[in-house]
Amino acid sequence: MKPDIEKLLEKYYEGETTLDEEKELRQFFQQETIPAHLLEHAAPFRYFAEARTQHPSATFNNRLVDKLTAPEPRPIRSLTTWFMRLAASLALLIVGFSGGRFYDQWRSDQQRTQQTVSSGDAMPTLEMKKVLAFEQHPKTSASERIQAVNQSYELSQADRDITQLLINTLNFDANVNVRLAACQALTRFENEPGVREALIQSLTIQTDANVQLTLIDALVAIKEKRAVNEIQRLAQNQEVLDVVRQKAQEGLNNLVQGGKSPS
Repeated sequence: MKPDIEKLLEKYYEGETTLDEEKELRQFFQQETIPAHLLEHAAPFRYFAEARTQHPSATFNNRLVDKLTAPEPRPIRSLTTWFMRLAASLALLIVGFSGGRFYDQWRSDQQRTQQTVSSGDAMPTLEMKKVLAFEQHPKTSASERIQAVNQSYELSQADRDITQLLINTLNFDANVNVRLAACQALTRFENEPGVREALIQSLTIQTDANVQLTLIDALVAIKEKRAVNEIQRLAQNQEVLDVVRQKAQEGLNNLVQGGKSPS
């Protein structure tokens, strides 16, 4: 008996689907013929399926095989002893220099790790990266990813890795509720490098009305005046829902009036 796709979609957008149910949805949307009223749901499922099936081209593979199977050049017997000693000395110098840099880098990484652990942020960070990594999306449910996003509220501060993880989730997660959670989480880190710019950029690519509304509210709340042009574009776009255009106009008024000095 075929699953009721519409009911599965409803569960999916509520973040209640199991891994098997999400697999059924992905398989359904890989079909060549999909009912017209369900086409708008196909893009996210096809996106992740296609990303997992990308492989290097045949030309690349052939070149790689040629490199690996090429015969090793025979040593030139005419090399003089002094030249070989010189080469050996240079090699030792390079190894020593590289080893020193590697050690310094390792020490720096260890110190950063210890600072993170001492601040109590290590565990939430590790859990977030484990669940929200792009390659893990097909293996996790929407509810698991929402819980991972919510773990950012346990962090005292966010580094570039965490904010980028949340940005990627906002822009590319297939589930609208996960994207909403990521948007709300990012507003806590509005002063971190690149976060405000990412929220503006996300407004240019989001097509779901709920995410658009949340982004507008977030940008108005943090008084991000650089978003005026993009919010104005939404307010004038006749293809978006009326409620989005109305919210965009309200947000535009707040940002513009907020920048004027009282007379």
